Amino acid sequence: IADRWGDAEAFSEGKKARAMGSVDVSDGGISTAIASVRDDGTDDMYAILKYDGKAKLILQKTGSGSMDEMAGELDDGEVQYVLLRVEGGRDQESKAVKFVFITWVGASVGGMAKGRVASHKMAVKDALGWTVVDIQADDKDDISEEVIREKLKKASGANYDLGSNAGGNYESKAGEIQAAGRNNYQTLEKESNIGPVVFETRALPKETPIDLGGRPMVASATEGKKNTVIRDEGAKMKGEE
Repeated sequence: IADRWGDAEAFSEGKKARAMGSVDVSDGGISTAIASVRDDGTDDMYAILKYDGKAKLILQKTGSGSMDEMAGELDDGEVQYVLLRVEGGRDQESKAVKFVFITWVGASVGGMAKGRVASHKMAVKDALGWTVVDIQADDKDDISEEVIREKLKKASGANYDLGSNAGGNYESKAGEIQAAGRNNYQTLEKESNIGPVVFETRALPKETPIDLGGRPMVASATEGKKNTVIRDEGAKMKGEE
């Protein structure tokens, strides 16, 4: 058994990883590649990890090319994990860097290997760090640039297409984006069941407050006089004398 793993220590670590349902991501090349892809000062746009055995991952490669180039490195017979860097949209209004985690399970991968993905995936995600979108795919059409950007757009709530300047000469589309947002709001407002505020312009009718029994709580002037008693204190004092 030790020969199969190379030595007793490797066998012990592999057995432990399988028992814990986890995966070994301690390869130094992995952490270096992750840092490089996340570093604004490098050209690396993706890092691909692959299995070395059943419970250990190693770095397959990093690359500075396109998403299509990255997809070309994925094998139909393998399980691979990708940290992908995506910079903004096709416009210059959106310059934020976003990261995507791709779990690639090739169409020819066997059932046992597919089953291990479920227990390894979260450990790999923790190693790669924060990402905006997670994608699991077995078809390269599902990880095309168009599909990935669409998923990022939905995840971030931004519509990059409104500011597209693919021609190379930048012209701000901020005004168009603002107008589109305003028009969309007005359309939604018309579809709602809440009408605009209407202020009363006529004089409101006079109202008499009533108690819980329906009796007026404010007496009229006539009724008020009936309850008015005029007292002449001086006459009263003379009468008492």
